[in-house]
Amino acid sequence: MLRITQQNTRYSPFVPSYKFKNIVKNLANPIQGVQQYGTKEFFLEQVIPFGDPSRPYWFPNYALHMLEGGVTYTGLKEWFELHGAKYPKTYSAAVVISAALINESVEEKVTNGNFRLNVDAVADFWIFDVGGILLFQSKRVNKFMSQTLHMRDWSKQPAVYLPTLNLANCGQFLSLKWNLPKLKNVSFFSLVGLGGMGGLSYQFKNNTSLSMGIGHGPKRKESTILGLPVDVHLVPMLGIYYDKNNSLLASLELSNSKNDLYHNYFAELNLYPGFIKLKKLDPTLWLTIARDGDFLIGLGCKYTYGVGLGLR
Repeated sequence: MLRITQQNTRYSPFVPSYKFKNIVKNLANPIQGVQQYGTKEFFLEQVIPFGDPSRPYWFPNYALHMLEGGVTYTGLKEWFELHGAKYPKTYSAAVVISAALINESVEEKVTNGNFRLNVDAVADFWIFDVGGILLFQSKRVNKFMSQTLHMRDWSKQPAVYLPTLNLANCGQFLSLKWNLPKLKNVSFFSLVGLGGMGGLSYQFKNNTSLSMGIGHGPKRKESTILGLPVDVHLVPMLGIYYDKNNSLLASLELSNSKNDLYHNYFAELNLYPGFIKLKKLDPTLWLTIARDGDFLIGLGCKYTYGVGLGLR
């Protein structure tokens, strides 16, 4: 959600702290909140797929919170296992749950100290964030997602933007490839996140792949409440992606957006660790360009957070 907030807002979920407290109050009394909102409306909007096409909050709930959250959980669990952690599942769940709480507070619009009913957070957290962790306890689910759909986390490379210390180049995205029958080395390709696209992927003999998709990417809505968007609009987007063994190495995305350098880039290039070999640093690069010629450039390596600068 930081991707579509105003660029001049260096947002902290704890300032003012009531944003976080309001989320906790909603999550502490989920049944009461759902009944107050309307149980039928809650399930049609938030839980039942295709329940209410005019308010399809169920789509990001399944795609972002459950699937992306589950894939993140499994990836973190395996990372903790690799590093010899005694309780890898517990540590991974703690990280995912903590991130989910912060994410909900980023979206929270209340700052005046009055309680605000928020059933979106109830569905996101109790049903889909927690549900994703439980779903991915299954070895069959993990096998299907990793070997049949080849799901991988293809998120952006967040960087601290100087001199304002804003976060730029944010966004969590999930890729999937489904092998097409009778077409050797060709797969259906999709990228799912805040927006999404579909297309085709071709795998070369050295296990590298080139994928291309068209669809829609996130656009900041102009009407905001205290710097946070009331809703999300989408703009047409074209993406080209290069990976090895489904590990993303480079991406180029073009979008039909206006002059909004910090969030709705006209062109965005990301080079990930492994694309450029320089001793053991594996440097990273991201470059974003707006239609009016403004651009941001960020540098990093696999050991550090990236740092970005912008020019007009």
